[in-house]
Amino acid sequence: MKALRATAGGIAAGLASVFLLAAPADAQGFWDYGWRGFYLGGGGSYSTVSVEVDDGCYYDDCWWGDYYGYEEGDGSTSYALHAGYRLNAFVAAEVNYFDTSTIRWDENFVYMPDLDGVYNNHVNFKAQVTEFSALGILPFAEIFELYFRLGAGLWDAESEQRLDDPYGPAFITRSVDDDGTGWLLGLGFGVTLAQAWHLRLDLQTLTIDGDALNTREDTSIDSVLLEVQYRFGARKAKSPAPSAPATATP
Repeated sequence: MKALRATAGGIAAGLASVFLLAAPADAQGFWDYGWRGFYLGGGGSYSTVSVEVDDGCYYDDCWWGDYYGYEEGDGSTSYALHAGYRLNAFVAAEVNYFDTSTIRWDENFVYMPDLDGVYNNHVNFKAQVTEFSALGILPFAEIFELYFRLGAGLWDAESEQRLDDPYGPAFITRSVDDDGTGWLLGLGFGVTLAQAWHLRLDLQTLTIDGDALNTREDTSIDSVLLEVQYRFGARKAKSPAPSAPATATP
């Protein structure tokens, strides 16, 4: 998701430029422009886990997850829900919820310091996530929108782990529960199908604690969400009319 983070930074900078350039010209008209109100939505999600890794694992310098090639798990599909309030055409505040379902992650020869050994790691990971975020939105061509998401996510995760001895038949099974709060970053694209109905595609990444995956490296839940949204009281917005020039009084 490094590409997503870099692209998101570029879009965020572009949106900030739009706000800074447009607002001074007609601040009241800028912030009053467009539809405002509550909206609800839901749809499907595809989620996986990803971990940034070091270049390798060497003897006593090895830590959880530092084995070369520790990258992503096998993704899973589930559902997603969201509710929000559109302040105007360019800004919204939103709450999201989604379940990752079970994500499978496998990696061989992972050193486990608490067990003082190397194991083939097999993890079934699942999490429930509640997100709070602000959206910067760039509408164009009347029906399309690009948006940037920034916020925080509260996650509650469980992983069922099987640790196999790579040199024999022995294995260990255990369950690890973890929860916390992470940074949320996302990009999205949407199209308005009717005045009150909107379809959107959302790409997002949420940082989490790597303990559930036996890693000390930066770990995230990366998701793709496809959702339909209903906008209460939506109507086609019109650009604010320019103010009439002042006339001199004789």
